Amino acid sequence: GLALFFCNGHVLIDSEKMSKSKGNFLTLEESIDTYSADATRIVCADSGDTLQDANFSREIAGKTILRLTTLLDWATESMAKMAQFRHGDYTFLDNIFHNELSKIVLNAHTAYKRMVYSDALRAAYYDIENLRSQYSILTNGDVHADVIKRILDVQTVILSPIAPHFCEHLWRNVLGNDSLVVEQAWPHPEKEPDPVLLRQYETLQATLRAFRLKLDSVKSPKKKKKKGAQADAPPPKPSRAVAFVAKGYSQWQQEVLKLLQDIELDEQNCPKQKDFMRSIKDAESIKALPKQDLKKAMPFASFMMKEVQSRGPEALELQLPFDEAQMLQDMSEVIKSQLGIEEFQIAAAEEEHPCGADQQRLAAGPGKPQIVFLEKEPATA
Repeated sequence: GLALFFCNGHVLIDSEKMSKSKGNFLTLEESIDTYSADATRIVCADSGDTLQDANFSREIAGKTILRLTTLLDWATESMAKMAQFRHGDYTFLDNIFHNELSKIVLNAHTAYKRMVYSDALRAAYYDIENLRSQYSILTNGDVHADVIKRILDVQTVILSPIAPHFCEHLWRNVLGNDSLVVEQAWPHPEKEPDPVLLRQYETLQATLRAFRLKLDSVKSPKKKKKKGAQADAPPPKPSRAVAFVAKGYSQWQQEVLKLLQDIELDEQNCPKQKDFMRSIKDAESIKALPKQDLKKAMPFASFMMKEVQSRGPEALELQLPFDEAQMLQDMSEVIKSQLGIEEFQIAAAEEEHPCGADQQRLAAGPGKPQIVFLEKEPATA
């Protein structure tokens, strides 16, 4: 058979080599006595899997106990409220988070098979913790019982290889199962995660993050202070917003994207061709562009390749595989709540708008809506 060896570097304590003279020498037995077996296992899994030195952080070990306690309290409270949670058909958000959970299960399985336990822990512990938090926030607490129960069941099973004692207690004493968690099969999803739902969740989260950052800049504009001048009063709080959504890219942008789609990428989504920008510039379709578009083409190409490095080749799609405007319309109440505004309007980026804001409107692209915050309209006499 094939013999496999998996190696690590040295073990550090709080990023320093263990030394009795420094007082940072810690045995496994001492760690278990201080932090518990499962907290120790979690920190070990989190410390690293490569040939680099693994760092055992005592601060993280202490925080892990608190996180496990928080998870236990949430699971206990959720089981007690299960009958009060929403039942029936799934909503758009239910489907999105159900789908995200399936992706996490696959990520954890891949990490365990590769023995990359830091990645397995990230999926089974941190990613699910973030997922349930976002689910509660975006639904304003109106969660579906089946989604919550699946989150509980899945996390207990896929975290159990790393935290077996805690998960066994959770499985039997909180979730009320008669069997042992170590006897459970891996919770493979019934079907592969829906790529469109994955894109919708990614786009929704990125959009909400961009909207919040824009609101912060509106509420706290950066201004150069003149010497001896009094500080300006804070700007009025916006009460409404318009989001410009683009159905597609302009013709010159499409020409650039088509050329970028032909560029071969490496595993890090970086162009293998070092002088790829020159090939874009020399392309006949780019040379044929009107002068006002030509001067924007290369900066746009550079920006989109940065997007490719962070998001992958999908950043070069000419259109999204879903109706972005309808998604934002469906999420309008959530958006108003998160931004603290009274009115939220969605407008087509291809059409002029009464509020003006042509710069923001023309900057919108698929998956990159642009938002404009406005004060409350004065009452008419």
